[in-house]
Amino acid sequence: MRYISLQAGEKKTLEEGLKNHPKHHVRQRFQALALSGEGWQVKSISRLLKVRTRTVYTWMDKWEKLGLVGLMMKRGCGLKPKLSIQDGEMVELVKKKHGSMPGV
Repeated sequence: MRYISLQAGEKKTLEEGLKNHPKHHVRQRFQALALSGEGWQVKSISRLLKVRTRTVYTWMDKWEKLGLVGLMMKRGCGLKPKLSIQDGEMVELVKKKHGSMPGV
């Protein structure tokens, strides 16, 4: 079993971030580490947060190597947009289609 041991200041930082950070994925990582610091098993954390156990271990590794910064998503990571502004014709087509749909 692997756990994160947290100093009082680290625990406070995670709790504050969990309450106040604007990004969901960062709050989720804070919660995982806070729970680990309370003695929760990785398997239980992964079930609660609906992520793979490997994901929780990765968050733990990043916390241990980089601290708080390691939990933030790097620039360029994540879901890429399906359309770009250069696809003007397609954007207009989508606008027309959704504009004519009731309730949208």
